[in-house]
Amino acid sequence: MVKVKVWSELSAPALSRLSGDQDRLDSWKEIASYLKREVRTVQLWEKREALPVHRHFHNQLGSVYAFRSEIDAWGKQRASKQRPDGTTDNPAQDSSRARQQILVLPLLLMPVGKALSTLLLEGARLLDPAKVELLYSMPGQDAEFLLRWKSVSGAGTAIAELFSVRRQMTIWSRAFDTSVPGWPVTPQHIADQISQCLWLHAAASTPPAPRVVRPVKPAAREAYLKGRYLWSRRTEQDLHKAMDLFRTAIQEDDGFALAYTGLADSLTLLSFYELVSPADAMPQARDAAMRAIEIDPGLAEAHTSLADIHLHFDWQWDAAGREYRQAIQCNPSYALGYHWYANLLAATGQHDAAYVAVIQALEIDPCSLITQVWAGVTSHMARRFDDAIRHYRNALELDPNFTWAHMYLAQALEQKGFFNEAIASFDTSYRLAGGSNCVLAMKAHTHAMAGDRRAAQDLLRKLRNVSPGRCAPSYDIAAAHAALGDQKAAVTWLERACEERNMKLFTLSQDPRFDTLRDATAFRNVVEHLGLAS
Repeated sequence: MVKVKVWSELSAPALSRLSGDQDRLDSWKEIASYLKREVRTVQLWEKREALPVHRHFHNQLGSVYAFRSEIDAWGKQRASKQRPDGTTDNPAQDSSRARQQILVLPLLLMPVGKALSTLLLEGARLLDPAKVELLYSMPGQDAEFLLRWKSVSGAGTAIAELFSVRRQMTIWSRAFDTSVPGWPVTPQHIADQISQCLWLHAAASTPPAPRVVRPVKPAAREAYLKGRYLWSRRTEQDLHKAMDLFRTAIQEDDGFALAYTGLADSLTLLSFYELVSPADAMPQARDAAMRAIEIDPGLAEAHTSLADIHLHFDWQWDAAGREYRQAIQCNPSYALGYHWYANLLAATGQHDAAYVAVIQALEIDPCSLITQVWAGVTSHMARRFDDAIRHYRNALELDPNFTWAHMYLAQALEQKGFFNEAIASFDTSYRLAGGSNCVLAMKAHTHAMAGDRRAAQDLLRKLRNVSPGRCAPSYDIAAAHAALGDQKAAVTWLERACEERNMKLFTLSQDPRFDTLRDATAFRNVVEHLGLAS
């Protein structure tokens, strides 16, 4: 449970009482060395036995750190709870270990300070009533974190800072521009982002709830694990093979909930990559996800699968958010839950919270190629193109032939004005994919932005007649027409994308390729149709 207290001020003596020593261990390697264990062992201790490990989120990356004093105290507590048979109590059953206090200081110096503080508390209450207890109190108790505000006089800027008062260090901070037009919505937007960041911080620090796991037939489990490996490769051939393996797992054990999530996620990716029709595939994906939840209501993978269907196919943003948060609560160590939740946060303009979420996914699974790529996409939608390029290149260091890293890298290079490099990266992606209509459409956009209208139009002509069994990349074709200055054609293709339930439409309100259309009534109508206008 996270207790959020609202204080009008925090005195210097109070801060002094809450300060501590600086006995930091600054990486998994240092933590493991201190405990004389392997890195994997201490990571498991964090997940299963609440080893006190902290995470520091900032613009560039996420890092872990710990303190010798806290680890020593944890070790003593762990030893004291050990039974004669060598077993220990389940830390997930001890709710006090997950309880944190975050003291929220109102932003009194800015014109919207009172409204912002009120909205923040309301947002925290809506996010998770079971974990967030809102108390109005005067100073007098110690706390682990302080959410404090700084204002830049005359600049219309407010800085929110999550500060560890025990360790005297900033965990997370972000500057918000409070001078933009639309005061009625600006405090709400800022409050939503901050409350999401606080919730993510609390969720990542919470041990998973204890679950009873039913036995699974070995053949079913083997088929599932092979399927997930192929699924992670993200090629058309591998996704189809993965789907066959998930179906095999279900045939071997029809009560194996994870196999249904694998099937749902395969259908979702095939639809997202425009390899099958969403109208045909996504109802099947929904059935599979619902079956998984029916079998095991506490399965994080199942709630994540359903959330992604709500996001990409249903355009039900609130329902998607509830399911993503439910998934994270079921298992705070499930990386894909954070990764896909970042998509929703970015799509609704909550870029800071989105980056916190995707970095948390990378902390859990640092070798995931697609999560590294999606950290880049999250940065891209926030117009942080240098960060996006860094993430894409990190993925390519792990696998120089990862198709999607080349494709999204090309888009970021284009936004930086490096058109020749972008086109070369698109060509590499097209070759590695064995041909891709969406890559051709994206490349057409780059040619248009580079002033080569003829090359852009030639590619668009090639895309007029899509091969039977293939989906037209309607969304990316619309972007290419926008770059050519053909507003009518761009909107027509966006309307077609809506009819086809194109799975990329969730980024429409944030995609920089459509910035030239933002003031057009027809474009705004499409955005409102998706429910993204706010």
